[in-house]
Amino acid sequence: MTVADMALWVDGPPHELFAEMRGKCPVHWSSGIAGMPGEVGFWSITRAADLETVSRDWKTFSSHLQGSIDITEGDMPEELREMSHLDLINLDPPKHDRLKALFLQGFTAPRIAEHEAKIKEIVTTVLDRLDGRETCDLVSEVSQPIVARVIHSFMGIPEEDDLKWAGHMKRYLGRDDPDLNPGGIEEWAGVFIPQLIEEAMALIEPRRAEPTDDLISILVHAEIDGERLTDEDIVMGILLLFAAGNDSTM
Repeated sequence: MTVADMALWVDGPPHELFAEMRGKCPVHWSSGIAGMPGEVGFWSITRAADLETVSRDWKTFSSHLQGSIDITEGDMPEELREMSHLDLINLDPPKHDRLKALFLQGFTAPRIAEHEAKIKEIVTTVLDRLDGRETCDLVSEVSQPIVARVIHSFMGIPEEDDLKWAGHMKRYLGRDDPDLNPGGIEEWAGVFIPQLIEEAMALIEPRRAEPTDDLISILVHAEIDGERLTDEDIVMGILLLFAAGNDSTM
């Protein structure tokens, strides 16, 4: 049995299954993942106390050595696979902590306060579109556009690009969804990801030439131990911001 079997998740998280696993097999191995022939498998840690231990002991349970299971051998060009290990969630301390501190610079209380009026304006604009209607799709017509515009405003992304980047993130995070990526993992890794990285790279140079106060510019001009981030570091930071900002409403 593999908890990566999508049939288990059709009606939501399989809570009864996880309760059984906590009692009988709290550390569970899954392999043979459909649509990911190159993926060897992963461990599921199902007890809270064990999760805390694993999360805190990064020297034993490294995020960087193996990285997330997004892509493994054979599915992605070598240079892109190496780049994926620069993602914040695939880093260990101390670099993880230093990069995280850079992100937090964009979400301090004063920075949030500066955006408060803009956030209210975004919410009002989205809700005004529903005026006079009796029903709506809460996710696609309310939550998603609000969340996308808010995070994109922090990043300095123009409103006309909201749908494009939200669509990119659906494909980015839904690599094994045949509706989002009908070409399969090979097309996702070999065609879509290189194009996505190229588009993210294009956001860097304008801010390098003319610094702004948005989150991308913070990454472009940040220094860690006296050294600027590489373009690859910055791209992975940009994609993380896009993904985190859109993922909650997909």
